[in-house]
Amino acid sequence: METIIVTTDFSAASANALNYACGFANDNNANIVLARIYSVPAGYAAEGLSQVSVNDAIDTDNARLQQELERVTDSYPRLAIDARMVVEDFDEALQQLSKELNPQMIVMGAVTGYAELWQWGDDWLDAVLSLPCPVLVIPGHIEYSPILNIAFACDYKSVYQPDHVAKMRKLVQLTKADFYIVHVTTGKPEDEEEKREALAAAFGEDIDPQFITVENKQVLAGIAAFEQQYAIDLLLVIPRRHGIWHNLFNKSYSRQLAQLNNLPVMAIH
Repeated sequence: METIIVTTDFSAASANALNYACGFANDNNANIVLARIYSVPAGYAAEGLSQVSVNDAIDTDNARLQQELERVTDSYPRLAIDARMVVEDFDEALQQLSKELNPQMIVMGAVTGYAELWQWGDDWLDAVLSLPCPVLVIPGHIEYSPILNIAFACDYKSVYQPDHVAKMRKLVQLTKADFYIVHVTTGKPEDEEEKREALAAAFGEDIDPQFITVENKQVLAGIAAFEQQYAIDLLLVIPRRHGIWHNLFNKSYSRQLAQLNNLPVMAIH
């Protein structure tokens, strides 16, 4: 049985992400590990925090973690749900949990703020760009529903490794969703037949992806229009260093990501 790690900071966005993950796990035979990661402030003594106050904060968080565990256990009695309180640097803790549990994915909540923007925290950004397992980010207003349509935002100039394909294949097979490979071209569409054939062969006949090319000078605007037209439930991206998705998972670009605020985004490494 697969394991899904869900991080929480006890916010409404985290609670919603946990609900989403539980709904997904309930439909797809997975278990949940709810993780609260408490990072002791660097130089906390210099900031006037004693070890006693840090311990009190950890105890308080642990009590809240148990309350959240009870809430979702009552709501999803058939699920195997565990809770972990981890005192560690956020990114290091997730790296350790990922190594220990080999999760199917790590799920996080993204807060919807002013002008319907996602508010990206440094912890979230580091996780998306460094963790070896897929990271699924749920906008705070998106509720779980069965995943019927999955899209992969594809750049034909990139080379996709077998591990990328294997993770996407596994997800599509698990959910039994229709699978789309969407490419946005900012100029005149090029001959993509050879590249499509290579990708189709990599995914296999049992997946049989549908290839869609969108012409739009703005990549995100093109994908946003596509996901609305095809009722996409989950968008898969590969944030390569110096590529568009890597750059967009950055606070300075977050306003552009507002265009994709209507669906969960999974980053695959």
